[in-house]
Amino acid sequence: MSPQPLQGLTVLELGHVYNGPYCALLLAQHGADVIKIEPPQGDVLRRMDRSPGGASYPFLMLNTNKRGVRIDLKQPRGRELLLQLAEKADVLLENYATGVMQRLGLGYDVLSARNASIIYASGSGFGSTGPYVGYPAMDFTIQALVGAMSITGYPDRPPVKCGPTFIDMLGAAHLFGGILLALRQRETSGRGQQVEVAMFDAAVPALLSYLAPFYELNQEISRSGNRHVVGGSTPYNNFRCVDGYVAIMCVSNQHWLDLCEVMQRPDLAAKQDWHNVPERARDWEQIESAVERWTSTRQRDDVARLVAEAGIPSAPVRSLPEVGRDPHLFERGVVREVDCVPRGRVKTIGTPIHMGESSAVAPTPPPSIGEHTDEVLRQKLGLTDTQIAELRRDQVI
Repeated sequence: MSPQPLQGLTVLELGHVYNGPYCALLLAQHGADVIKIEPPQGDVLRRMDRSPGGASYPFLMLNTNKRGVRIDLKQPRGRELLLQLAEKADVLLENYATGVMQRLGLGYDVLSARNASIIYASGSGFGSTGPYVGYPAMDFTIQALVGAMSITGYPDRPPVKCGPTFIDMLGAAHLFGGILLALRQRETSGRGQQVEVAMFDAAVPALLSYLAPFYELNQEISRSGNRHVVGGSTPYNNFRCVDGYVAIMCVSNQHWLDLCEVMQRPDLAAKQDWHNVPERARDWEQIESAVERWTSTRQRDDVARLVAEAGIPSAPVRSLPEVGRDPHLFERGVVREVDCVPRGRVKTIGTPIHMGESSAVAPTPPPSIGEHTDEVLRQKLGLTDTQIAELRRDQVI
């Protein structure tokens, strides 16, 4: 087995909640030594409930394969400790609110003066330029501002958020890519640089299907439930079955003809004016009613299997418990398990990235708050037990 691609890389993570920690998790799972630096009270996500062991389950899922250090950055000696660690690091990753690191005296200019090769990676809501700089930002509010809510839900109902925290994770994945680009560039230049990804910016590519008709035709696409109003694909919906719903979409004309064959409806296939997407889109209510008359007398999984076997995109609309138990998650390493005292066996998030010559590192338990502080300060800075004891006495660590 080849060495991990990021083996030998030291990353200082000043991350909290989802965005920064998930980016750092990806780095850790591919070999980086990620040192998670938390304030005295810990990551916000760690404190979101009073679960056994002092950490919320979401925190546990996002923070495996990291070492934990506690430093009070509001104290001058705490900031100096971070600067000393940064001198020996390859990457500093943070997703504090815009301006926090600068106010602490830990901006890129300060860190790069101590270590010209450091990659300073910042995840934020809106970045460091533009009209929204400094606005408070969470996945929920950016969904509102970027227009995702306006296209989610039904036309006769208020806008709603998307269920998954996709903006946090899109921002984290783009920041991961930006860090790798900066590291690659450093191989030739020898210099580090600042990398910035705004969650607002990272969400925009996901709106492509809706922005295209606006830019091309000045056409506004609003909420349409499950209907595919941009391209007009028909049928395209969730269809009621005896025991739930099944998602079916006919992108091409051939999909529609194949679905007619599956449903044993040669009469529908014979309608020449339904052999083209625009005409089917015009008559979508009639077509989808016919499809649902067929699905409504059948079991969900049977319908999904029959339709998918015919080469038509289809899937059962599953519950979260069904997904959480899916063996695919575990076989692919999307969800992994690790022993975590005092909880026992804990399910954590794995990496979706698979490489032919290396696999993700085996999961290690997420750190308790400050668990590796002494170890890191000895290893990275050469501090003695006496010096560490003094820092602890003064509540710097």
